[in-house]
Amino acid sequence: MKRILTIQDLSCVGRCSLTVALPILSAMGISCSVLPTAVLSTHTGFPEPHIRSLTDDIEPICDHLKKIGASFDAILVGYLANPEQAEAVLQVMETFDCPVILDPAMADHGKLYSGITEEHVDAIRDLSSMAEVLIPNVTEAAMLAGVPYQEQTDGQYLRMMLDRLCKVKTKTVVITGTTPSQDTTGFAGIHKEEGMFSYKATRRLNRQHGTGDMFSAVFAGAYVLGHDPMESAELAANFVERVLDNTPETTPFGGNFETELPWLWQQL
Repeated sequence: MKRILTIQDLSCVGRCSLTVALPILSAMGISCSVLPTAVLSTHTGFPEPHIRSLTDDIEPICDHLKKIGASFDAILVGYLANPEQAEAVLQVMETFDCPVILDPAMADHGKLYSGITEEHVDAIRDLSSMAEVLIPNVTEAAMLAGVPYQEQTDGQYLRMMLDRLCKVKTKTVVITGTTPSQDTTGFAGIHKEEGMFSYKATRRLNRQHGTGDMFSAVFAGAYVLGHDPMESAELAANFVERVLDNTPETTPFGGNFETELPWLWQQL
């Protein structure tokens, strides 16, 4: 059985981060271990959540996992509560020598999430250069690449960001939430050996919190199971589309992904 360690926050209410990564990866037949970066009463899309940072706990947890002989086939990194956590996560990455899939969860729709600072962006940018796979949305890709954000994403704009983000250790970059046209959305990616790839689908009018986390979890699971980047990203996109179709009204509690887990298992 494949094993993934996922490093991100735990929101007590709201389908996102560990609340979606753990059940999704488990449903894909993968043993999912967790290293929480913070505990939040809700995700930051709700007003004034209570947040308990676990920065000081990351290193001791890592040391204990190493002591008991734990090993992983990949590490999936998501939301970090503060810039200092990037250094702690880097130590985890160095301790467990395996591919790292980084979802730089820090911004969307042209602006930073609540509580995220420019110092945080700089720390994530440094960390992203150590990841084998990078999965930012368009806003995060623009911030990491150091280019202005554009809501309408043409091919030249996406190619520029993909080229800037595909660094020495980064073999694959997948930018999610692209807008090939007014009525479509999708992703654009690049793989060092296989070149560019892309996908588009009809844009859903309802927006749900946590869809990026769902995409990253499905991608990571498929990737670890041996699917190539395009196959992994397409499966992730199809899963998110089904979740959105199953959650017709926009809600801060997130999309109804649970009912789509049997379908996901059948695709593997």
